[in-house]
Amino acid sequence: MESVKFEPKLFINRELSWLEFNKRVLEESEDESNPLLERLKFIAIFFTNLDEFFMIRVAGLKKQVEAGINKPSFDGLTPREQLKKISRKTRELLRQTEKDYNTLLGLLKSEGIRIYKYRELPKRLKRKADSYFEEFVFPILTPLAVDLTHPFPHLPSLSFNIIVEMLSRELRFGIIPVPKVLPRFVKLEEGSYVYLEDLIINNVQELFPQQRIREATTFRVTRDADIVIQEDEADDLLEEVEKGLRKRRFGKPVRLEISGGTELTLSYLKDELELLDEDIYPMKIPLNLSDLWKLYREIDRPDLKFPPHVPYYPPQFEVEVFSAVKSRDSVLFHPYESFDPVVELVEEAAEDPNVLAIKQTLYRVGRNSPIVEALSRAAQNGKEVTAVVELKARFDEESNIVWAKKLEEDGVHVVYGVPGLKTHAKLLMIVRKEENGIKRYVHLGTGNYNVETAKIYSDVSFLTADDTVGEDVSRIFNVITGYFHPPSLKKLYMSPINLKEKIVSLIREEAELGEEGRIVAKMNSLVDPEVISELYRASRKGVKIDLIVRGICCLRPGIKGVSENIRVISIVGKYLEHARIFYFRRGDRVFISSADWMPRNFHRRVEALVQIEDKKCKEKLKKILEIQLKDTAKARILQSDGTYVRYEKRDFNSQEYLERWVREFSL
Repeated sequence: MESVKFEPKLFINRELSWLEFNKRVLEESEDESNPLLERLKFIAIFFTNLDEFFMIRVAGLKKQVEAGINKPSFDGLTPREQLKKISRKTRELLRQTEKDYNTLLGLLKSEGIRIYKYRELPKRLKRKADSYFEEFVFPILTPLAVDLTHPFPHLPSLSFNIIVEMLSRELRFGIIPVPKVLPRFVKLEEGSYVYLEDLIINNVQELFPQQRIREATTFRVTRDADIVIQEDEADDLLEEVEKGLRKRRFGKPVRLEISGGTELTLSYLKDELELLDEDIYPMKIPLNLSDLWKLYREIDRPDLKFPPHVPYYPPQFEVEVFSAVKSRDSVLFHPYESFDPVVELVEEAAEDPNVLAIKQTLYRVGRNSPIVEALSRAAQNGKEVTAVVELKARFDEESNIVWAKKLEEDGVHVVYGVPGLKTHAKLLMIVRKEENGIKRYVHLGTGNYNVETAKIYSDVSFLTADDTVGEDVSRIFNVITGYFHPPSLKKLYMSPINLKEKIVSLIREEAELGEEGRIVAKMNSLVDPEVISELYRASRKGVKIDLIVRGICCLRPGIKGVSENIRVISIVGKYLEHARIFYFRRGDRVFISSADWMPRNFHRRVEALVQIEDKKCKEKLKKILEIQLKDTAKARILQSDGTYVRYEKRDFNSQEYLERWVREFSL
C-alpha cells in the first residue's frame, strides 16, 4: 500500500486544536440566533473549559519543560514551543471574551437585567447592598495579613481572592478569600445584581482598619490538578485516589488571572507563586465568570432561553421493557429521544424476581442517580450486582468515591477496574431466568449513565438481547473484574486489545475500493497519528471521507495529494455532540463506540466498539450522519491551517431538525 510520510506539517497540534474548539464555544456567545441568556451561558462554558485545560494540559506541558523534555509531539512542536503558542492564543481569546461579555451586559440591560459594579449603583440599591454586606458578608470574611509573621497563604486551586496593597512598612499586603457560600451575583431586587467582590472591595477598609490602602484587586490561581496514582504500589485504590484529591487543591501553580493591580502587587504574586510572565493573564472584565452558570439558572426568563425540548419516548418501550428489548434491537438517539428506557431497564431488573444478576460500568453518573439507587435496591433484593466504578474519572473522583462506598454498603460488588487503565466503556448486562434458559439483556452506549447529561449530550444507546453480543459483554466484564487477558470476542471489539486494529482495518478495506469508497465518522476528538495517516492513505486512493469532530482534530484536510478528499466539520450548539458513530460503505457497516480515535482511548482505556446489524437501526444511524453533514447553522469547516470557518448561508440547524425528526423516524 502506498504510504504517506509521517511528517509533522501534516498534523495540527492537539493543544492548539483544543483552543480552536473553545473559540467555537465562544462564538456561540456572539451568535444572535441564540437566546440572550444562552449566549451568557456559553461564556460560562468557555471559562469552565479553559480552567480544566490549564489544570491538566498546560500543567502537563509545564512538567515536561521542568523535566527537561524537549522531544516534539508528532506535529513537531516541543513542550516549550507549545506553551508559548498556548499563551499567545489564549490572550487573543480573552481579548475577544472581554468584548463579548461587555456586549452581553448591554443587551441584558435592555431586557431589564443589570449586573452593577458597586460604583454604578443608584442610592436606593447602594443602601440595600451595604445592608447585605453588613448582615451576610462581613461576618464570614477572613482577612489574611501577609507579613513576617504571616506567610503567604496556600490558596486552593481556582479559589477567588482579593489582594490588598497597603501603604505602610509593617503591613504591605493582605488577602481576602471571596466566600463560595454566598451568591457571586448578589440580587438586590428583581433584575438587579451586584458583584460580590465589588461589595467586599468597597468595604475593604473595615477589614484592615487603621491601614492606608493603596489598591485592592481580584486574582485567581490555577494549579496542577492532574492526579498521579501509583496503582501498582497502592494497597487500596480508593484510599490512594482520596489522597490524590487532597493534593490536587494545592498542586503547583500554572496560571494567575488578575484584574488590575499595581506593578508591585503583580511582582509580589508572581514571585510568591513562582510563575513566568507568560503564565499571568490580566483581565479587564470580572474574573471567575464560570459563575455565570449560577446566574443563568437563577434568572427565570424562559423567553431568553432555548425552548425546552421534551425527549421523545419511543412507543415500543411503552410495554414491559424486557419484552421490548427482546423483540428487536433498538437504537436511541439522546437527548432527542428519552433516556428513560435505559433507566427503566435497570429499575425493572432491580425488582424482577427472574433477574439473577446485573453488571454495569459507571464512569460519570452525577448526583442523586436513579441508576445507582436501582443497583442498590437490586443488591438488597438478593441479586448478584457488580458495578465497575471508575474512580479516576477526572473531576468526578470525589462524587464517584461517595456513591461507590454507598453501593458497597448496600451489598453491591464494587470493582475499581483494571490497574493502569480507565474503564470508559458504557456497558450494562442483565442476566434473566426465562422459560428457555438464561437470557442476557444488554445496553451499549456512547455516553455516561447520567440522567442529567443525557438531556444535553447527544449520545447513542443500543439495546439488544442478541445472544452473541451478550456473550461478548459477559466476557468483557469477566476480564475487567478478574484476570485481565485478551478475551475471545465475536461481535465486539475492545481497547486496549483490538479496537484500534479494527478501525485501521476498516479504513484500509475502504481504501481498496478507491473512488467507490466512503467513510463517515462522528466523534469528539481525532488525535491518533497512525489512524490519521490511514485516513490520508484512503484519501489518496480516492475515498470520500467526511468527519464530524466536535473538539480536537489533528488531521489537516484539503492538502493537495494527501487529504483533498477529506472534509472535517465541527458542530457546536444547543446540545453537546458526544456520540461516536462510524460508517463504512464496504459491506454497508455501521458501528458505535465509547471511544474517540485518540491514543488514550486505544491504549490506556477499556473501551468497546460494536457493529449495528439490524437494518432499521443502521438506517437510523446513517440518517443521523446524513442530517448532521447538511448542517450550515452550527457547523464549522476545518481549514488546512487549523482554523475553522462558518457557512455564509446558515439556513439548516441539524440539532433543531433532529428534535422533530426522531418523532417521524419510528423503529
